[in-house]
Amino acid sequence: MIKLSPKELLEAIENKSGKIFTEREGLLIIFNVGLSDKNNSLFEELIFTSKYILGLKRVLEKGAGIPDVNNLDEAKKDLAKNLTEVVDILKELLLKMDENKKTFFESNYLVMTQNSLAKLYSLLDGLEWTKMYLNDLKRGN
Repeated sequence: MIKLSPKELLEAIENKSGKIFTEREGLLIIFNVGLSDKNNSLFEELIFTSKYILGLKRVLEKGAGIPDVNNLDEAKKDLAKNLTEVVDILKELLLKMDENKKTFFESNYLVMTQNSLAKLYSLLDGLEWTKMYLNDLKRGN
């Protein structure tokens, strides 16, 4: 289990990544809810799936420019399936948040707009770095 506060964890991850995340508030809310013992498995699933989604997204972005890549349709389906899974996990975490945080999350990440999807991908970026940071901690790096 992580011994850092959510704010300390975010600062450590930003330090490791070399960037300041644009969705800091959303990440802090997720850390506050997800790092509790009772929500830890949801949190682990969320950060794993976030990393997987961004990997798929990179494959699709690079694969679109490579004529020999034939299986982009499968990657697109997998991306859509996993985005739905992330949204479902976030909705489950929402049940454990107060009304202000629920409203913040719903309006910023879960409405079906282009801006909301862009913010969701930015949030996933922070969660991907969280997964990498925690993996490094487990390995003792």
